[in-house]
Amino acid sequence: MSSALRPPARRTGLWITGLLVCGVLFLAVYEYFVRTESGQFLDNVMRLTADHFNHPLPELNPNNKWIAVFMVLPPAVIFAVIVLARRKYLAGLIAVGTVLASNISTQVLKYGMLDRPDLVGNPTYWTNNSLPSGHTTIAASVAVAVFLVASPQARPGLGVLGAVWGGGWGAYLFIEAWHRPSDMIAAYLVVAAWGLVGGWLIFRCEPRNNTVIAGEEPGVAPAAGLSWFLGIVLSIGAVLCLIFAGGWSGLAASLDDPSLWPWIAGTLLCLGPAFLTAAVGINFFGAEAGRRMRGADVPAPKGARIVYPIPPELRELYERV
Repeated sequence: MSSALRPPARRTGLWITGLLVCGVLFLAVYEYFVRTESGQFLDNVMRLTADHFNHPLPELNPNNKWIAVFMVLPPAVIFAVIVLARRKYLAGLIAVGTVLASNISTQVLKYGMLDRPDLVGNPTYWTNNSLPSGHTTIAASVAVAVFLVASPQARPGLGVLGAVWGGGWGAYLFIEAWHRPSDMIAAYLVVAAWGLVGGWLIFRCEPRNNTVIAGEEPGVAPAAGLSWFLGIVLSIGAVLCLIFAGGWSGLAASLDDPSLWPWIAGTLLCLGPAFLTAAVGINFFGAEAGRRMRGADVPAPKGARIVYPIPPELRELYERV
């Protein structure tokens, strides 16, 4: 049992690996959907159908600044309750930092670093770079902030709700024709990367709040399993919808006569990756939470100091030194 005792976030290399994976996936999304003809074509066909078909939800006005408030307010209330009730002030400060870093990074990437070459002859209003989605970053980052300050017991369930919130807003923005599906996926990856940074800091700065009793770990399987199931099903469903649309020839025909299949595919692509990201986060944060025996103190990050006994015949020599 002693081998199971560990401080939270002990395996820093895994957190760094997670950051690298987020970065590689972000570059892959950008390079394919923005810098290749086939990627731009897929993205634009899906967005065209979103511009064509109506939906039953209220229309979003791009000039309405209150939309960002609606995205932030519900998670912010939950966040404030957790931080104030549990007195997690340091964790709350770090989580707020991840929200700010996520949104600043998105704006810098979108407007300062990434471009969108016109490879397929798009209409002019499609040529400006929109990756990552700023509004999706807002919605996802505040949901991740709640996830970060939650207890290990509540974190899995809040991870699922966070995917619903972030992915739901991403899908909403897509059917409103504000963004391409790749913009949402990129936003999830930016938030996930900063969530790892914030999570490692919180685990290291507040080890007691992120350590569970060995043998009584909170179950992450139901929440993670649900997220994996939804993420995989929705993502595969998106691919199937593109096939049902008639493949490349059918998608090309949708430019002149929009089909419902690409519209459904784009909506699912905004939802599936959000749940996949949540599934990875739930499993990873559950595995990296600290472990301790009941009644024992939280293990130190670098482990307990080992003191070797001094042989009696050498004690005098040791004291002289």
